Amino acid sequence: MVFAFPQFFTQRTRFLAYTVVATALQRAGHTLTEDLERCDAVLFSMCDVMEYPQLVRLRRSTGRPLIVGGSYAYHFRSAILYADGVWVGECYEMAACRTLEELLGHPSCYTGGPDLPRASTLIRWEEVPVCQTAPHKAYYWGGQGCKGKCSFCVTSWTHPHQVNSRARIQAAKAEAARRGLHLMVCSNEYDDGGGGRTQDMLLRDYLQVPIRRGCWVRVGVEFATELSRRQAGKPISDREMEAAIEKAARERVSLRMFHIGGWDLREDWEAYIDRLAGYLDHYRPGSMVHLMYNNLQYQQYTPLYRRRREIDPERYLTIQDTRRWFDRLRAATPHVLVGAPSPFQHVAARMGVELARTREQADFWRPGLRDSRRWTVQEAYDALFATGVLDAPPLRLDLSTGQITEEREGESDGGDEAADRPGGGQGREAPDAG
Repeated sequence: MVFAFPQFFTQRTRFLAYTVVATALQRAGHTLTEDLERCDAVLFSMCDVMEYPQLVRLRRSTGRPLIVGGSYAYHFRSAILYADGVWVGECYEMAACRTLEELLGHPSCYTGGPDLPRASTLIRWEEVPVCQTAPHKAYYWGGQGCKGKCSFCVTSWTHPHQVNSRARIQAAKAEAARRGLHLMVCSNEYDDGGGGRTQDMLLRDYLQVPIRRGCWVRVGVEFATELSRRQAGKPISDREMEAAIEKAARERVSLRMFHIGGWDLREDWEAYIDRLAGYLDHYRPGSMVHLMYNNLQYQQYTPLYRRRREIDPERYLTIQDTRRWFDRLRAATPHVLVGAPSPFQHVAARMGVELARTREQADFWRPGLRDSRRWTVQEAYDALFATGVLDAPPLRLDLSTGQITEEREGESDGGDEAADRPGGGQGREAPDAG
């Protein structure tokens, strides 16, 4: 078949994903083009909801069949609103389809209607290329999914944990070295410190293995208290947090720590920053410690999605919070950065588009992806209930088969231990639908 895949020809961001797809299609005998009309179908790879406006523009610019893939395809009911088909999962089974009819009729391709798709989980690791994205930079796909099962993380509940072989990763490193390229091996976690100069690790794995001086290690801390981390994320203790700072200082390694606002009380975050300031003041790391903050987005496949109606904007962090914390931590060390989270209105817009099941819902929320200040916090909160997007049912993906099913409200798969909201209570009372 001839596929129009304009992103592969014109965009440099997310080029690894585009190259993996393009390589699979070309090896299977398909042809790629930029021409949106002289093709059998147009492909659009979506990483997340921020690319939804591009999908709408692409839909308006071509009359050819439009197929969406990528990570966002797991939100197939939203994606299908502006597409003819949504390929859910990895691309290798799609590449094996010989006709458009076969592709659109495949169990992993959602075309609307009541039958839910089976996510394709097949990865042909031996076909994964080293992808050069800049004169001296390259990426290689090292793993998929995560061995953790955090209650907030959609990746944990949609992607089986798979890893490329150590031999292939070492071969990719050798190839990059021969070509004079800095290689980033992309995976959600490494347990042996072998991911390259920048690598994602579980914090407990990071504590167990030596890391080369000058590397960046990215770890998920997520929540402010030991209790919240144990119930909703990774059971990291405060003592392990201190040990991570001590190890970074000793090895001269830079840490990027990811955090999630919107669940813990603000006073819990203030206490967390005070503890962290103490660690930084005591151990004086000479490399950067970078705190990244996002605000909680309730997503359909996660156990925490069952708590979506408890969403409480008063717990969502603001740039004023992170500026104050930066000043507090900067007093302890000059080697610190603190990233600000998106405002509550932006998170509401992301949720609104992602959970949309009608064009009316998607079109209401879509402008807020670029201009979230169009609403006040209260207006965005009220609209989550008024537009009906929170009525989208939980979804469950069987990680052994890939089959997606709807979950009845009140059902549980045993992954929702986060039963006690920090500080008590059930969040704000939902606005009156009338």
